Amino acid sequence: MLTQYIHQFFNNFDQKKTMDQLQSVASSKDGVIGIATALILISGVAAYKSSTVERGCPQVPCGTFSFGSTSEYRENPVAFVKKWEEKLGPVFGAQLFGQYATIVSGPQVREIFSNENFSFMAGIQRDFDTYLLANGGSIHDLPPHVVSGGIKKNLSPKLPFYTSRVIEHLKIGLYEQCGVVPDEGKEFDHVYPFVQHMVAKASASVFVGPELAKDLNLVDSFKNMVLEVGSDMGPKPYLEHFPHLMRLRMWYIGKTSTNVKRHRDQLFAALVPQIDSRLKAMKEKDSNWDRPNDFLQDILETDDCPPHMDIYSYCVDWMTQIIFAALHTTSENGTIVLYRLLDNPKVLEELYEEQNAVLEEAGYDDTVGPEVFTREILNKFVKMDSVIRESCRLRNDYIGLPHTNVGKKTIVLSGGAMIRPGENAFVNFYSNHRDEKLQKSGMNANNFEPYRFVDQGKNSTKIGDDFMFFGMFKHACPGRWFAIQEIKTILAMLIRSYKMSAIDSVVFPTSDYTRIPTGRFKIVPRK
Repeated sequence: MLTQYIHQFFNNFDQKKTMDQLQSVASSKDGVIGIATALILISGVAAYKSSTVERGCPQVPCGTFSFGSTSEYRENPVAFVKKWEEKLGPVFGAQLFGQYATIVSGPQVREIFSNENFSFMAGIQRDFDTYLLANGGSIHDLPPHVVSGGIKKNLSPKLPFYTSRVIEHLKIGLYEQCGVVPDEGKEFDHVYPFVQHMVAKASASVFVGPELAKDLNLVDSFKNMVLEVGSDMGPKPYLEHFPHLMRLRMWYIGKTSTNVKRHRDQLFAALVPQIDSRLKAMKEKDSNWDRPNDFLQDILETDDCPPHMDIYSYCVDWMTQIIFAALHTTSENGTIVLYRLLDNPKVLEELYEEQNAVLEEAGYDDTVGPEVFTREILNKFVKMDSVIRESCRLRNDYIGLPHTNVGKKTIVLSGGAMIRPGENAFVNFYSNHRDEKLQKSGMNANNFEPYRFVDQGKNSTKIGDDFMFFGMFKHACPGRWFAIQEIKTILAMLIRSYKMSAIDSVVFPTSDYTRIPTGRFKIVPRK
């Protein structure tokens, strides 16, 4: 009864009245104690009841009024995954993150991705709902399938056209980050800001056009919105036991955060004049107007804006979803790949030699710069593509990609595990990405082998149960081709222009809170 009340409270509140009520309760000692006690009791009872239900698969032991296995998992994710998979098998249940979760590895992960009654969006929004967190409108006004469909229709097919624009703006971003590098070289503290700026600059040129990509405030939002708004959430491990409280916190951040307000204001300030200008030209059929070729123009021409929304808010919500879905993840993964290369300097020079061979075959000598790169040339850098796939395979991903059973019936996997309506199945990345049978490469799956996938028919965008980085089947990430092309271009440009080396030891994280390695590095111009 109490859990139902809290659920109804969150989904049916009056925002102003609820804010006043929250402030009143939060300022009361008795109120805080009461809420905390109720939530702990709810969590404890739910965990206990869950452990007594038949699940069709073995479960990690969970005591009465326990928060389950979350602490054990957070302390050492690798040890947790290895221990319980060895004891319980490839599919097992555990009380994790304030819920009962079915952990799936091996071939059965395909059943998670292929079943229409499993929803990744419903699973991820429990902990990170960008509509709430960034005050980004309603999921009903801009549903995920519209975002995914727009990317499939208006981005991926145009990648050959966008390649030269991306290269141009990556060069601009690179220069803005490092300027003229002297012969003795230049040192940097971290790879991420370096890559982040290049990705933001190039992505802005594609999504809102080259002119708006010059707007410093807009580029700032493309760069920093995810990090700054996400930082408002902060590492709050105690909240993950209480999903309704997590969602309430995200809504509160979206409505009150100065970071959210600043970035939305910057997006509005940049987009509104541009939208007005374009709509006017379209309405008047101005013969002197050159139609902009970018994602924003595609949105304006779809005429999908809900009747109760203004077009400005609709476009800002679109850009917010794109920024959260693509910008940080591309910057993060580009950073991971670069650190793998810095940790393996011999590979860097081998990739440079690969470039020379490909360019020579295309009719260029080894003095040309990255300005001659095309999509076709980039796709021939097969060693570099293998490095990207291998680096992403070895990310510190452990248990993730929650999929909620949004159907009305229990889903039974081929091994017998039962996921009831409203419950989540999680994918065991760590096991599948290191499974010798699935990888089929004849190399130790725990090691970084840069050329593992050369001539194996497995490029960095090819998905499967041995590489679930982008999901699988028809719900796989629709923007993966664009993301990989940006990463490839960044790597190729840096390798072509500079010799790079690590100054300190590269440190790869092993926790489940960050994926980004650390380490200082240096670049020296190639002669």
